Amino acid sequence: MELLSHVAQEVQNQTGIRLHRRNVERVFSAILRTGDFWKIVDFSDLPVPAVAAIVKKLISENILFVDEEENILLTQKGYDLVRELGIKPAGNFLCVACEGRGYPFYADKEFYRTFIELAKDRPSAIRDYDQGSVTPETTVSRVLFMDVRGDLRGRDILVMGAEDDLTGLAVALTRKAKSVLILDIDKRLIDYDNKIFKELGIENAQAKVWDLRKPFPEDMLARFDVFVTDPPETFAAFKAFIGRGIATLKESGCAGYFGLTLRDSSIFRWKEFQQILLTDYGTVITDIIQNFNHYMNWEYHPQTKAAQIAPVKKNPTDIWYRSAWYRVETLPGFKRWNEPISDEVFYLDEEGSTT
Repeated sequence: MELLSHVAQEVQNQTGIRLHRRNVERVFSAILRTGDFWKIVDFSDLPVPAVAAIVKKLISENILFVDEEENILLTQKGYDLVRELGIKPAGNFLCVACEGRGYPFYADKEFYRTFIELAKDRPSAIRDYDQGSVTPETTVSRVLFMDVRGDLRGRDILVMGAEDDLTGLAVALTRKAKSVLILDIDKRLIDYDNKIFKELGIENAQAKVWDLRKPFPEDMLARFDVFVTDPPETFAAFKAFIGRGIATLKESGCAGYFGLTLRDSSIFRWKEFQQILLTDYGTVITDIIQNFNHYMNWEYHPQTKAAQIAPVKKNPTDIWYRSAWYRVETLPGFKRWNEPISDEVFYLDEEGSTT
């Protein structure tokens, strides 16, 4: 069996994560750009356990090695293999000004500066709820994107389980929405938002504690024009966050926004998520902007499965965890889902590792 296919098959058997030969090729391509393991994950667009297992396998085959500074490098055998297979590093032509999103966070300077100032005192991300905060530039860009797509001004907006990013706060700060309701399981974030709303006299926004594993009451269904969320990437969490969000939308033509990463999900899982969106819920995917969401490194990283299975002990020093930003729109006859969640695997499974 050809080497890349062999490695992909062995790692798939070991981890339970579905892979093909080009996934291994992407890891080689990433290593030609950087020796930093966490950036290799970033450039490979694969779940951390898959990249860790691929790198370890290639080290055992004397194709890679780890130097004294914990950089992952090609051996001479590795360089010969890369040359033989014709593998090259990917190009990098992302717009520096907008960080590759297409929506420059500084377009509304006053809004950006105000949000930056408020975000300084946000509660820190904690492991209990799989939290990891995006950069302020990401949050501001989310709101600008919503505005461009007609999903902000005069809209009733629900923000669920994304307040470690202060997305709901940012939406409310624009004072362009008709109403904003923020739901999150973390009381620290809810209290923080409500305090700011009171201080700034924002009367059309409120924040409440809610566990999305619980069904919504009837008065929450068919109430909103737009929902925004950022779910963990197990199937149970996808239903709790995305399914419930869709259930709150008023009618066809309403929109939902959420992030999906390839650091905790494989492309195969993306296919299954997309099938749920299209078939089970009756929505259409209108936008996928890859690597839109940039996450700041979280303090509890050394305690995560990702840190424990990595082939190096060095913690990430730069942004490496990114996710795509999805927009979906409801079609006529879309289906509302609002069942209780009893699945114990809510935050973590074989593909996830960053909790």
